[in-house]
Amino acid sequence: MKLYLKIINPILSVIVFLLCIYAAVVGDGKFDPGRVRQGDLSTYFVAKGIFCAATLFIVGRILLILIENVGNRKSNQRE
Repeated sequence: MKLYLKIINPILSVIVFLLCIYAAVVGDGKFDPGRVRQGDLSTYFVAKGIFCAATLFIVGRILLILIENVGNRKSNQRE
C-alpha cells in the first residue's frame, strides 16, 4: 500500500491532469489552446483535471501519513 501511495498515486494524478488538459486543448483532431479561454466544454475539462488531480494527490498523501502513524504507534506499543 505504501508503494502505491508513494509512487503510483502521484503518477496517476499527473496522468489524470494531462489527459484532461489534452481533452481541453485538442478537439476535433486540431490543437487549439484558445478553446480554454472561450469558456465552453474545454474550460470544464481544465477545471475537472485540476480538481481531480489535486484531490487524488492530497488524499493519497493524507492516507500515507495516516498509515505511517499507525505503523509507528504499533511499533511503540511493542517496545
